[in-house]
Amino acid sequence: MKRENKNRVLTIILLLAIVVSAAAVIRQKNRPGEVNMLAEAKLVLYEGPKSLKAAGAEDLEAASENQRDLSLMRCTDTLIQVNGQDCFVYDTNVNHTRQWVSSYTPPLSRTPVAYFDFSEAARITVSLTERDIHTVKVSPMHYGIVPEIDPEGKSVTFTVTEPDTYTVTWNDSPERAVHIFANPLETDLPDFNDEKTVYVGPGEWDIESIILEDGQTLYLAGGAVVHGIVNANYAENITVRGRGIIDGSKLPGWKGTLAYIPLKFDFCNNVTVKDVIVLNPNAWVCQGYASRNGLIDGLKIISPRPNGDGISLQSCQDFTVQNCFVRSWDDSLVVKNYLGNSANLTFRNNQLWTDLAQSMEVGYETNKGYLPDPVIHNIVFEDITVLNNFHKPVISIHNGDNADVYDVVFRRITVENGRMGSGDGSEMPYLIDLHVGQSTSWSTTDERGTIRDIIIEDVTLLAGNDAVSRIQGYDGEHRVENVRISNLNILGQQITGFDDGHFEIDEATTAGLAIE
Repeated sequence: MKRENKNRVLTIILLLAIVVSAAAVIRQKNRPGEVNMLAEAKLVLYEGPKSLKAAGAEDLEAASENQRDLSLMRCTDTLIQVNGQDCFVYDTNVNHTRQWVSSYTPPLSRTPVAYFDFSEAARITVSLTERDIHTVKVSPMHYGIVPEIDPEGKSVTFTVTEPDTYTVTWNDSPERAVHIFANPLETDLPDFNDEKTVYVGPGEWDIESIILEDGQTLYLAGGAVVHGIVNANYAENITVRGRGIIDGSKLPGWKGTLAYIPLKFDFCNNVTVKDVIVLNPNAWVCQGYASRNGLIDGLKIISPRPNGDGISLQSCQDFTVQNCFVRSWDDSLVVKNYLGNSANLTFRNNQLWTDLAQSMEVGYETNKGYLPDPVIHNIVFEDITVLNNFHKPVISIHNGDNADVYDVVFRRITVENGRMGSGDGSEMPYLIDLHVGQSTSWSTTDERGTIRDIIIEDVTLLAGNDAVSRIQGYDGEHRVENVRISNLNILGQQITGFDDGHFEIDEATTAGLAIE
């Protein structure tokens, strides 16, 4: 064999070896069966409105709404590919301020958001153009995702096989965390020819308000951005669904005077909210008020402005809130009594990122309507992942009025990062807070109430502060009693006693407390 032919053969053999080696590396990096899942995967991507402005450096500065444009924009410093295809990335507002701002104009930052639908598997590559990557965390951590990091290419790659929200955090900082809403494929679409269906297609739409009536379905298509609000009053059998976005960035902050609530259902029966995204509201986001029989499923919320509660059920009964993602600058999930009692409310399999206030809150308003014999009962929070809590308690019951609050369960709660007490939250730095009291800001009635028959089990704090907790009633008559806590783990320590868990307990106003 001639030398040149021999060299050519050796080169081919070497190249084949490299290809085989690379394939072996790919197989090693993917979980068993993942390659086949990717081959069978289905993917639906949604192009964002071309009318959205591209976010420049000046748009990413932390500044109040009086100082810069709050508009929803197209992200330019974070690129995302899914199964090799480009995915549209939005740039929305978030709030890293850990204290109340009396002017209602705290400095707002920005963060990237993307969404798509898939089945089987999605291989996601996130690339940065302006920052180096030192460390990466993909949440929820229970999936055990270890991303492949390319420091030179400033990118990370990972595969997901379960529809969920995935948050990528860079360099141990919440700044510019990427929220990826990886949805299941849509099924059971409404009949778009039905006169009861209100269809909003892709594109950017200025719609002041959409008022739903009996039997109507509002469908927001993927790629739609609606600047406006959706309300219903005294209606029944209504639905809001789809992959589109409701955006409130064109609305001025409410500043204690006028709240434009993106999803508001007052005195309604049989309400369904499914899969839509809400960004940049001017106040709190999803309100049920004196309503019954509700399902809130797969709702995604990022709420950066003052009084930006996520999902607030006020005097509601028989609601289920599940598979939702809530990032809020006030209580993420909250139950209150305004006009009537609250009962049979379940919050299940939700992800929370609480920049300010409480993650799961019952109270403070437990009888805003001065009704006789007020009660809040049969409330369940279960299978909740708190990605971050930066301010006040993760788990809280604050009875600020005269209600009897009982049969409340917190079960299987994982806190990935708990920094309770940050900013002006230092007066309430609690992991768990059960308190009967009187608030100068939130109490309405002169009389106090009670808290009883509470179960807290399987709670884990993975990282953060060496947490403290509080159980305290108001006096010997208005007590916190019959509380059972089990399988509480704080920063790797199994808590078997109240002293071990750093609980502040007022023995004069509590009874029947147990921890195991």
